[in-house]
Amino acid sequence: MEQLYFRWPDYLVLCIILALSAVIGFYYAFTGNKQSTTKEYLLAGKKMHWFPVACSLVASFVSSTTLIGLPGEVYTFGTIILYSFLFKPFGVLIAVKLFLPIYARLGGMSMFRYIEKRFGRVVKYMMLVIAILQGLVFGSLVVYGPALSISAVTGVNIWLAILSVTLISILYTVMGGLKAVMWTDTLQLLIMIGGVFVVLIYGTVKAGGIGVIWEASRLSGRLDMLEAHKVFDVDPRARHTIWGLALHGIVLYASAYGCSQTSFQRFMALEESKSSKLLVFWMTGAFSSLIGICCGLVGLVIFYHNRYCDPISDGQLFSIDQLYPRYVMQLMGNLPGLPGFILSAILSASLSSLSSSMSGLTAVILQDFIRPFTPNMSDKKATIVSKFVTLGLGGILMALVLVAMNVGAGLFTTAFALGAMFGAPTVAVFAVGVFLPIVNQLGAIFGYISGAGFGAWMGFGGLTAMPFIYRYPVSTAGCNVTDVNLLTNLTSPVYDPSTWNPQSHYRSGLNGFYDISYTWIGILDMLVTVIASIIFSHIINLIKKDTEKVDSKLLSPLLTHAYCFMPKMWRDRINFNDCDEEFTDESNKSTKKESVEVLSESSEVTNSKL
Repeated sequence: MEQLYFRWPDYLVLCIILALSAVIGFYYAFTGNKQSTTKEYLLAGKKMHWFPVACSLVASFVSSTTLIGLPGEVYTFGTIILYSFLFKPFGVLIAVKLFLPIYARLGGMSMFRYIEKRFGRVVKYMMLVIAILQGLVFGSLVVYGPALSISAVTGVNIWLAILSVTLISILYTVMGGLKAVMWTDTLQLLIMIGGVFVVLIYGTVKAGGIGVIWEASRLSGRLDMLEAHKVFDVDPRARHTIWGLALHGIVLYASAYGCSQTSFQRFMALEESKSSKLLVFWMTGAFSSLIGICCGLVGLVIFYHNRYCDPISDGQLFSIDQLYPRYVMQLMGNLPGLPGFILSAILSASLSSLSSSMSGLTAVILQDFIRPFTPNMSDKKATIVSKFVTLGLGGILMALVLVAMNVGAGLFTTAFALGAMFGAPTVAVFAVGVFLPIVNQLGAIFGYISGAGFGAWMGFGGLTAMPFIYRYPVSTAGCNVTDVNLLTNLTSPVYDPSTWNPQSHYRSGLNGFYDISYTWIGILDMLVTVIASIIFSHIINLIKKDTEKVDSKLLSPLLTHAYCFMPKMWRDRINFNDCDEEFTDESNKSTKKESVEVLSESSEVTNSKL
């Protein structure tokens, strides 16, 4: 098939969309309060309407890797992964009900203020350094990966793709602050949604309807989400099961929305209303899941289009991440401007993730690194410093992307694995802080180190001893066929159930641990962190009696409500403050009521005797 590349209408559409993002930044830089205070610049004045906040949350967490990665995942490994999106909204509910309100009680711009209040500065700065490194590595990867895939397929110069995304993102984030970031995210989300739905609907119509796509997918085995023995498999080594996907989805979204600076910023920027915050975050989780499912279905459409010629097996592509941009060019390459619009959605997702990362890191650096050492700095000066911090972060991100271009993605894959291994321990430390009053500072430190060590072992061990992953059948029989009419003589790939035998590839001994599905690794890592935190806290308490109590406002309200059912060891560790008065008042009310009843009964007895 003839290779199609971007033409001038596609470049024009791409430039217009990028220019619109810059215009939004300029608008908020010179209107309203002109981003003259840190509250305005980093929290949007705490008066943002629910719509841009919701759109920004979706755009921030539905990254470019989702748009190009999920279609390739379903194309290669089947649809069972889509079950995870049914459970992810529950993770958002956990975040907005149990985590975010507790951080918000303390005020400020950084959620790591909670860690300092709960476990001290050592734990805070240890986690902060890791969080900043993670943010920088993640930001560079969400730009470099998609740009590389798009460049290889469309002919777009990779320098142009990378520099345009990073420079535009830096520009509107520095000038317009969080308000510009959220309104730009809103524009970019609309472009992302439009791009995904146009490809899904137009591709389905071109294929001849849902029926033919469904049948081809069924014959090839890719509708494994309908096979009960795969879906309900209880073996943790099975790559995807409903049990692993459910827990992974809930934990993933609970951590993304409950333990990330991006989510905390938007929670604080939203207009004050408890019900609206809950509704906004629930809508966000549900809509993010809907977009994810649609991206997965695009994978089935792409498979139908390539059912006679798999471009990866034929050597036309080198990664499953290139399937989506290649399909767009084949499907719409002759329609001027439309490929530019569709693929600009991927770059828009990169813009959103990058700007959100820079804004969040700026808030953290200002409050946790700069403010403590310059307590007398005026708010106006702090705002100017924030803009320079954002500019500096943008420069570092651009440098990291350019390094990746020269040394290759292998080094960055390792760096990303190194950063990812701290993700689960970070979430676990926040969780033990909120729910376990018996965990102290040293316990949290040792727990965090233990979890990171376990994550490093499983992460790097998995890179060196990759587990077997079953791939559904593809065909190359039609790759050299030039007459389209002859393709009707070919048969679509057919899945043979007898080839599904992953048990035969499972290993024994130490390598057997690396066969455990990635959906369970994060959960196991969290358990290691929690258990180690409890054990070390108990040991330290035995060695050196720890009498310091935890302020009740740093704990989940669920603990306050369950006060009577808590072990004495837990109750002794909590300083209830106002809650103590509440319990005392209730006790006094009860005593007074009983006294009145006794006096009343005495009076009645006396009267009867008289």
